Amino acid sequence: MTTKISVPLSEVDEKFLKELKEKYPSHTRLDIQVVNLDDIPAFSEEDFWPILGLLDWNAETRNEVLTPAVEALAQHPTSHIYLFEDILAEKLYLLDTKAHARAAYPGDSFSEDGFLYVRAAVVAQGRDKYYEVLQNPAQINADEDFEPLLSLAALAFEHKTGSEFDYIAPISYETYTNEEGWK
Repeated sequence: MTTKISVPLSEVDEKFLKELKEKYPSHTRLDIQVVNLDDIPAFSEEDFWPILGLLDWNAETRNEVLTPAVEALAQHPTSHIYLFEDILAEKLYLLDTKAHARAAYPGDSFSEDGFLYVRAAVVAQGRDKYYEVLQNPAQINADEDFEPLLSLAALAFEHKTGSEFDYIAPISYETYTNEEGWK
């Protein structure tokens, strides 16, 4: 099991570390990612949707659809690329519900990955479509999927830095991780 804890550096002290050691077994690995937020303006949902608005649905291939959005996101500070991934993960997570799955797949079975890609297509279609489907699961369309969206932040990071995007968002977007949504 992976647990992501996000705290200001000022709150990491001996007491905090002691509590972690008491809560988790000794064979637990602790990964630390430092993101300096002081000099960089915040990246929010208001910045997220315009990036997705750059998707080129007239491109020749599904992966090329991402190119304008990748290039635009790569112009942002690297911390914004991480935050883009966080917002994307949250949007996908919120669509990970039994109601959305049943609307997309009226039968008894479906592909977990396929359902993720259908949710990605909803997000890729923009703010209005996303909130329409979030509020009304019957609007989801299982015939539309867009797996490439899941690589947008990684491609932007690699374009900007030349390095691999080794990051896991604090909220998992994998199917069935929204436990409340599946009750």
